[in-house]
Amino acid sequence: MNYEDIIRRFSKLSVLVLGDVMLDEYNFYYSKDNRPSPEKQDKMVHLIKNSRITLGGAGNVAANLASLGVSTKFITLCGNDGNFFHLNQLMDKMGIESFSLPDPKRPTTVKRRFYGDDKYLFRFDLESKEKIDNSFSNKILDEFKKMVYGVDAVILSDYNKGLFTESLSREIIDMCKDIPVIVDFKPENKSYFYKADIISPNYKEAKIIQPSFNMNNLEEEVKKLRDELRSKSLVVTLGKEGVCGYNGLSFFHIPANKVNVVDEVGCGDTVRSVLTLGYLSGLSLKESAELANYAAAVVIQKIGTATINQDELIEIIGKTSHLL
Repeated sequence: MNYEDIIRRFSKLSVLVLGDVMLDEYNFYYSKDNRPSPEKQDKMVHLIKNSRITLGGAGNVAANLASLGVSTKFITLCGNDGNFFHLNQLMDKMGIESFSLPDPKRPTTVKRRFYGDDKYLFRFDLESKEKIDNSFSNKILDEFKKMVYGVDAVILSDYNKGLFTESLSREIIDMCKDIPVIVDFKPENKSYFYKADIISPNYKEAKIIQPSFNMNNLEEEVKKLRDELRSKSLVVTLGKEGVCGYNGLSFFHIPANKVNVVDEVGCGDTVRSVLTLGYLSGLSLKESAELANYAAAVVIQKIGTATINQDELIEIIGKTSHLL
């Protein structure tokens, strides 16, 4: 099997992402630039030397797909504020076809992180978790019916910021009878996504849903979790322990690639993006997870929310001769 050929064909695929978007902001300052505050005698002024904003949450899923050359559509909910325009500028720049529904009752979610001398220090969040009402739910569903036409897969990316309700989620999954639905959700909303094709939580989320979940009896716990979530297949990301999964017939556990871990933020979004693309390309669940595992090894070496492109994925796989 030639993985390079498969990766180069990603540009022929079309994927629709629906989920909670956020702006991930990163601010870097250095102690050598600090000065005493003119306002408070015992405080310091930190001079921001570098700042960047990226698409986060479900937006990072869409950004990874677009970066990999996929025809990407994105439906989301945001605030009716200045960040609404910033959000759409970022999506337009990446060539993402988007529908952002502004809600005047909530802010656009922003995660604002601060690094001092390149060390992560703290984060400020601006968000609302209030569930959308039926009016907004109907608008989302109407747009989904338009944009789902012609796509190869749907990714539902739930960060529990209010976009998903049980009725909306169930209607979308029922509607996609001939389209694979891949889901990442917060444990509070697990009942919303029963019968999805692939559900992909991380270890912490799996542990919340199923407290007995542990590495010592992984195969049995994964099978139990799949049954509880009523999905066709289950893939669990395990951080430094790699990734595992079960498709109803066979279990697998793939160790993590040994790389220099810089930042794990957003890594799961990349995994689910590449997992979806591998699955659409005809790979088995295990092969798709292995491909996604390599993608994780790339983005985990970057600071902050990051994306991967085709060349980066091919390069890291090329270091393992049996795959290319």
